[in-house]
Amino acid sequence: MTLCFAALIKVLKICSKPKVYNKTLCGAVAKTIDEYYGNILEADDGTISHLLSCDYNLSPENIVEPAKTIAFSKISKGMTTYVLPLLDTDKLPLGILALRSMALSSVTESDAVIGQMKRSTLEAISVFDPADFLANIFLYTAVAVENKSGKDTINLVDQSFVEGFEAQRASIRLEADAIIEPVELDRTLKDSDFDAVFRKVQCDDDLNLKNKSGLNLYYLDISDSAFDYMALNEYLFDSVGMYVYSRTQMKEFEDKKKVRNMGAKALRLMKANGKPDEKGTGNELGEMLLFAFLEDGLHAPKLLSKVEISTTARQFSSKSDCVHLLKRKVNGEISYQLVFGASCINGNFESAIDSAFEVLAAIKNRRVRERQMVDSTLFNHTYDDDTTKWLHQILVPSKTRQAAPDMAFGVFVGYSIDVEADDNDAFRTECIKRMESDIKAAIPYIEQKVSDLNLGMHSYYFYFLPFNNAEVDKKLIMDELLLGGVD
Repeated sequence: MTLCFAALIKVLKICSKPKVYNKTLCGAVAKTIDEYYGNILEADDGTISHLLSCDYNLSPENIVEPAKTIAFSKISKGMTTYVLPLLDTDKLPLGILALRSMALSSVTESDAVIGQMKRSTLEAISVFDPADFLANIFLYTAVAVENKSGKDTINLVDQSFVEGFEAQRASIRLEADAIIEPVELDRTLKDSDFDAVFRKVQCDDDLNLKNKSGLNLYYLDISDSAFDYMALNEYLFDSVGMYVYSRTQMKEFEDKKKVRNMGAKALRLMKANGKPDEKGTGNELGEMLLFAFLEDGLHAPKLLSKVEISTTARQFSSKSDCVHLLKRKVNGEISYQLVFGASCINGNFESAIDSAFEVLAAIKNRRVRERQMVDSTLFNHTYDDDTTKWLHQILVPSKTRQAAPDMAFGVFVGYSIDVEADDNDAFRTECIKRMESDIKAAIPYIEQKVSDLNLGMHSYYFYFLPFNNAEVDKKLIMDELLLGGVD
C-alpha cells in the first residue's frame, strides 16, 4: 500500500473529529509550509478532489520545492497549530499505526529516511510525538514520492484498514517531546517578574538544525518611541542575589533571616570582582540577561552563573558565561542537557552572533576542562546533600546512569535596532516588523556558523533582545546597577 499525500489525508479524515472535511484537512496540512496557499487550497474543491483520487501531484511551487528547504520545526509547529486540533485524540493512535505501516511498506532500505527519520528508527520506536511524526510523514509525501504513485492502492485506505490496528493500540504511546521543570532543582528566579519585563515576539521561523533548538525574540516596554529600561533596571536589581549566590548561600541568608541583605552584598561582591561591563567578571549585562533568559525563558535551572565561574571556579579559566541544567523528555525517556552559555551585546547583530560563536567554539574545544569545572565546583558544597546526590547521579558515570548529559548552548544576543517614527504606535509596529525581519536574516546566518564550525551535534537556545543603542545602553544599565548611576 503506497504512502502518498492522498493516503495521508484519508487516514487523517478517518481519525478526525465530526464535521471536519477533506478540504479542511488538506488546507491545514498545506499551511504547515505555506499558510497563504493552505487557505487557497482549502477553498478549491476541484483540486482537492483530484488530489484525493491521486490524479494530481502536489504543487511544486507552493509545496514540493519549499518542503525541501523549510525548517522541520516549522512543519512540526504547524501540525500542532493547524492539524492536531482537527483530530480525535482517541483515534489518533490508530492513524499513526496505519501511517507507520504504510511508510514501512513503501520504504525498504533501513537507512532510508521518511521525512527526517530513518526507517529503522521508525520501525523500532514505541513513543511518538504526534506533531513530529505527522511532519515526517508529510515531508515524505511532499518530497520523496509523487501523489499520483498512490493511484492503484488509494481505495484500500479506508476505515476498516485504520480500525484494523486496534489490536496494536497498546504497543505505542503518544507523548510530545518536551522540556520538563525538574522538581529536584528549583529555578532561582521562579517567582520573578520576567513576563512583565520581557515581551515575546511570536515567530513561526526556527533553526533547521539536526538537534532540537530554539530561537526566541523579546523586547522591552516602548515609551516615547524608544525602549524604556526602567523595568529592566528594577528586574536586575531584584535578581542580582540569585545571580551571584549559589542555592546553599541563599539558604544561609534565609536561615539567618538576612534575605534583605542578599542583594546589597551581591552588588558589593560584583563591584569587588570588576568594573561595570568588564568582560569575564560576571558584570556584563549580557551575562546577567543570559542567566535570566535560561532560567525564566527556557526553564533550565542555574548551576553556575558567570560570577560564580569567575570566582569559585577561577582556576579553570572557563570560557562559559554560565551553566544551566535542562531536563527533557524525548521519545518517552528522560534526558538532560548541560547548557553552556555565551552572550554578546553589540550594535550589529551579526557581529554579536560572531562573537558568541567564538565563545561556543572555545567551549567545545575545551569541553573536557569545562566539564571538570562543572563537576568540581558543583560537588564542593554548592548544594544540600539531597540535591548533590541527585546531580551526582546525572553527571557522574555509573552503571545505573542511562546516558551522559549532552552539551547544549544557550546564547544571548543584544543588538541595536534602527527604527525612526515619532508616533508611538507606529514605532511599536515598525519595531515588531524590524525584529521579525532581523530574526529571519539571523536564521541562515546562524545555521551557516554552525556548519562552518562543525558544531551541528548540539542543541542551541538563542535569545535576542534589541536596544536603542546597544553599545552605549549596556554600559549605562550596568553603571546604574553597580554604581547607582555615579561615574
